[in-house]
Amino acid sequence: MGFKEMALNVLEDGSDTAATKTKPLGSIEVRESILDAAVKLMGERGTTDVALREIAREANVNHGLVHRHFGTRHDVLIAALKRHSAIGADFLKDVSDIDTAIDKLWTHPNMAESSKLMASALLGGVPAESIAEGHALRRLEQLLTSSGNTAAGTNTTAIAVTLSCLILGWGIFGNYLTAVAKDTETEQLRSDVLSILQSLAHYKQDS
Repeated sequence: MGFKEMALNVLEDGSDTAATKTKPLGSIEVRESILDAAVKLMGERGTTDVALREIAREANVNHGLVHRHFGTRHDVLIAALKRHSAIGADFLKDVSDIDTAIDKLWTHPNMAESSKLMASALLGGVPAESIAEGHALRRLEQLLTSSGNTAAGTNTTAIAVTLSCLILGWGIFGNYLTAVAKDTETEQLRSDVLSILQSLAHYKQDS
C-alpha cells in the first residue's frame, strides 16, 4: 500500500509513523520539519503535487501549523523548492574549476529528482522567478568567468544556461534517451555525453 492510500485510511493524528516521531517544538523547529517533510515527499514522488495534510503528517505537526507558518500549499511549495535549490548550491561552493563543477552536477545523486521537481512546478504554473535564485547557474557562470578558458566577448551566461539546460534535461530524459538510442554500452554513452558537456564549457564564441 502506498503512502497516499495509507494517509487516507488513518486519522489525522493516529498514524503509526507519526506516533513514533518526536514532535518538533518551537516555530523554527516546526518550520524546518515542515520543509524537510515537503522536500522528502516531493522527492520520493518526483512531483510537487503533495497535499498539505500529507506534509503535516510526515512532519508530525498539526495540519493547522502548516497554514500558520507558511499560508497556502503554494507557499509551502515555493519554500521547499528554494530549500532544494540551496542544498544544490552548497554542493558546488568548494568547487574551484568548471569541469569539476559539471562532473559533480552530472553525478549528483539527486539531480534527476531536482530536475523533475523543477519541471513539475513550472508545468503546474509556478512562476519561474518565484522558485529559486538559480544558485548552481550563478556558480557555473562564476567558474566560467574565472577559468580563463573562454575568449574575450564570449557570453559566459549563455554557456552556463546551456550547461544547466542539458544537465537538467538529462535528469528528466536521460534514461529515456539512453533506451531509445539502443546503445548497449550505456555507461560509455553517459561518459561521452559528459565529455561533450565539458567541451561546451570551453566554447569560444566567434568574434
